[in-house]
Amino acid sequence: MGHLTLKDAVFLTITSIVGGGIFVLSPLTYLLFGKSMIWGWVFLIFVSLIMAFPFAYASTKISESGGVYKFIMKVLKREVGVFSAYTLWLSGIFALSGVVSFFGIIFNTKFNVPHVGLYLIVVLCFLILGGLKIVGNFVRIFGILTITIILYIVFSNGIKIENIGNFDIKNAVLTIYFGLWTATGWEGITMPLSAFKNQKAIAYGLLIGTLIIGILYLLFSLTIISLNVKTNNLNDILNILIGDNIFLLAGMLLIISSCAFSVLFTLSYMPYGMGEDRIFPKIFVKLRKEIPYYGVILNTLLVIILLIFDAKTLIDMSMFFTLIAYFLLYLAVFKESYGKIKIISLASLLITGMLISFRIYNFIEKIFL
Repeated sequence: MGHLTLKDAVFLTITSIVGGGIFVLSPLTYLLFGKSMIWGWVFLIFVSLIMAFPFAYASTKISESGGVYKFIMKVLKREVGVFSAYTLWLSGIFALSGVVSFFGIIFNTKFNVPHVGLYLIVVLCFLILGGLKIVGNFVRIFGILTITIILYIVFSNGIKIENIGNFDIKNAVLTIYFGLWTATGWEGITMPLSAFKNQKAIAYGLLIGTLIIGILYLLFSLTIISLNVKTNNLNDILNILIGDNIFLLAGMLLIISSCAFSVLFTLSYMPYGMGEDRIFPKIFVKLRKEIPYYGVILNTLLVIILLIFDAKTLIDMSMFFTLIAYFLLYLAVFKESYGKIKIISLASLLITGMLISFRIYNFIEKIFL
């Protein structure tokens, strides 16, 4: 087993999930659904905890790095496990590319540097290749800074409860759908199992981190509606939040960078685990300084290629692949577990199924109506 502990699991959960999405999707849901979007972010705390719990459970049932696809492979057919492995990997690559793309959006609100996201991902790649001890130190620093910076943004801009909009179920569900992209990523925490001293640290850290994230997202969304801005432009909201505060801009960029760092690290264990299971080239199981360095390099190259797409396309692709993979995981947990776990996994199945159906319906509606 490796060097990482429960504290690292909490910070890894926070830094893997809190990234560019919090600065883009909170304002975006405000632009799309107005002040009523806040109810979606309230419900998202409970929805995300329900959906995270089966991942925590599955992480205690696997014994090798690679992630929850191994649990799916064990409970369901091998073919289903292989499909879920590639689906989870692709969703992670699209999500990571979206985070890097968001870095460029935020960075260029004040500057104009072409391909700045490409430079970011290359630097992060070399940092991770430095070894597991370096990764652990950066995760702790990034985790503390992420929480501190978001709280600073919230309390420096203020919260006005009277600005909360009326409840609208359609807007709430749509906000949950968009919000889930920035609230999901639990599969990544389960991937680097060998990097942790204690297997249960992943499960507990995942749940504690998810609760903290939900509260941070809600506070940030309350700040957005408290601004009460009259604009249809995302950049206008970001400029109001940031103003001329270079320190604040640097803080946002640091949070996005830390997310990209953590996701690139955890996602590198997907090719590693898939290589062990002989569903990917065996060369990817090699470690250097306890890091699957070939997986890091491969994922970096894939992100560089995907940066040709815009952030919205990357979000849509990531979210759809993610929901499909999650549905399979919840099905496996439902089949294997009993008692309260079985009920929670059933609830997660229903939520995920409804979100997939809702997304397909919206897609068809845009085409034919």
